[in-house]
Amino acid sequence: MDVVFVSHNDLGHACLEELDALGADIRAVFTRPTDGDIADQTDFSSVAATVGADYHEVESVNTDPVVETIAAYDPELLFVVGWSRLVERRVLDIPSVAALGMHPAPLPRGRGRAPIAWNLIKGLDTTALSLFHLVEEADAGDLVGQRPIDIELDDDAASLYATVVDAGRELIREYYPRFETGEVPRIPQDDARATWWPKRVPEHGLIDWRRSSMAVYNWIRGQSHPYPGAYSYLKGRRVTVWEANPPTGERVFTEPGEIRGRDGDVLRVGTWEGRIELTQLQIGDGTETSAGKLLDREWVTVGDMFTPVCDPATES
Repeated sequence: MDVVFVSHNDLGHACLEELDALGADIRAVFTRPTDGDIADQTDFSSVAATVGADYHEVESVNTDPVVETIAAYDPELLFVVGWSRLVERRVLDIPSVAALGMHPAPLPRGRGRAPIAWNLIKGLDTTALSLFHLVEEADAGDLVGQRPIDIELDDDAASLYATVVDAGRELIREYYPRFETGEVPRIPQDDARATWWPKRVPEHGLIDWRRSSMAVYNWIRGQSHPYPGAYSYLKGRRVTVWEANPPTGERVFTEPGEIRGRDGDVLRVGTWEGRIELTQLQIGDGTETSAGKLLDREWVTVGDMFTPVCDPATES
């Protein structure tokens, strides 16, 4: 089948490889120009060359010239995967069979933005990768299928992302052959069960140490690499926390944000009625390092306080 593919992330890259392996005729690949503000951007030029597809870098697929270019390829399938901008109806009407997207949430729950981060921040133990028909409203089209995903307690954004990429490959292998035979699955979403997850920006990563140890842990792991990271302030310096150990549930008499001490490379910090063990952090724009080494700095001592500031985005 003739395919046009739009993406700028690893999930799209993997799906494109699977389509090629299954014999799809990838006519063209559209991706974003290099942008340092896109946390999970990946290069598509080499894979486009490998599959023999025309390669285009565009800021939007909704401009007249790009719409005309996509239409000229006369695709049967249009895939838009990991594209953070809505696609207009005139683009979605171009493919003769289907315009398809993927979203790492169990739709209709979790429509919207930053699903990898929100799955972890919310402490979910299961999610899904949804393959669905694109409509002008975000993530609201009929489902083609879903791949359930278990979330382990030690998962972070990077490991969950890798699992999502694997699930994307599986969905392509399952459903592309069915499209080839003329089957076009459509399962309407139940809008009454839909929920919406909002956009996240780096400034939303501020840690509120006054929350429970588990909430702080989920906050940290949900915003780790490849995302900008959870952060706090210590004596006016920004400290990004990249990793932490899962909490044990131990109750501790402490102030939220208080540095309690170290155990080798681990730094213990107070939370609400407990503590959390930080394992990797970064001071300002410096090098990422073991968290316990923070106490090697002459300006840091046990009893110092991270600023226990609340992020309004976490308030219900």
